[in-house]
Amino acid sequence: MNVNKPSYDLSSLTPDSTLEFFLRTVYQTALEYAVYIPEVGDAIIMSKGQLISIVGRNCADSMIKRLPQIIERNIFVPLNPNEIDYPEEINALYVKNTGAFINTLELALYPDEPQYPEWWNAPVPFAMSSRGILKLNETAIKMFGTGLEQLNAQELPERDEFIVKLEGLNGTRFIAFRKLKPGIFTIDDYTEDLTDAQDITWWAAVGRTWVKEIEAKGGTWQRLETPPEGKKTFRACEWNGQLQGYINVELPTKKKSVAPKKVEPAKISPPENIPEPVMPEPVHEIMQPEPQLQITDGVIDKIGPQAMALLAAGQNHDNDFFM
Repeated sequence: MNVNKPSYDLSSLTPDSTLEFFLRTVYQTALEYAVYIPEVGDAIIMSKGQLISIVGRNCADSMIKRLPQIIERNIFVPLNPNEIDYPEEINALYVKNTGAFINTLELALYPDEPQYPEWWNAPVPFAMSSRGILKLNETAIKMFGTGLEQLNAQELPERDEFIVKLEGLNGTRFIAFRKLKPGIFTIDDYTEDLTDAQDITWWAAVGRTWVKEIEAKGGTWQRLETPPEGKKTFRACEWNGQLQGYINVELPTKKKSVAPKKVEPAKISPPENIPEPVMPEPVHEIMQPEPQLQITDGVIDKIGPQAMALLAAGQNHDNDFFM
């Protein structure tokens, strides 16, 4: 039984092939989708129509492996395989480092472990963003632990340099990412530098607050490179033992307040020929027995409240008061 062999050859299709050659091969295979799997990073899925548009935008001679850079230039947006119905039934033309082949789009949804570059195990901390997962090499794991690998790689900023705040058992750490190539970064610990920067910012705020208070009181200040001559109002400014310059502060002089003189009161001489006052003879108080209040035969009805109060206090009055 004779089997018709395909009229196309995929052995010459590699990441170094041009996008124009990629498009011609897609037409030869009569497929509607093309996929490039880079050495590092997510698979790039595009329709045949998108590939035609890319070639038509002066990218015909660009190599397939330059597709990540073309995406960064916003020339096109790759397809999301999750938005394609029945990916397990749709074939696509794949290109990767190991060669070209045809398989279903489901492979782009569930790819194998990404291929690490040959220098991945160098004694330099590397991080790789691949298919939504962040991978660290052994050097990075020894330096930062495995906490960074729990980050969602899809949420990382799309910039060449950025800093990630990492909370852990040893406190807060700030990890700086620098893009080395698409999907792969060098990482460094910037915790000490950022802590020093925050400390400097705080002291700068203290200095500005102090200067505003000086100005509010009518004072003046001046930044100097050398100490002023003949003045004692300057201070040397140091940071971590290094001289940064001098500041001279002058406050307005306060006027001395004059206390009012005490006025001595005038001495008044006593009038003459005034006879000496005659002091009365001391009266000897005769102790009387305490009165006993008896309420009989309706006596309380004949005594008013004022009289009752006086009686209760033990005072004596003439009998006429009670008539």
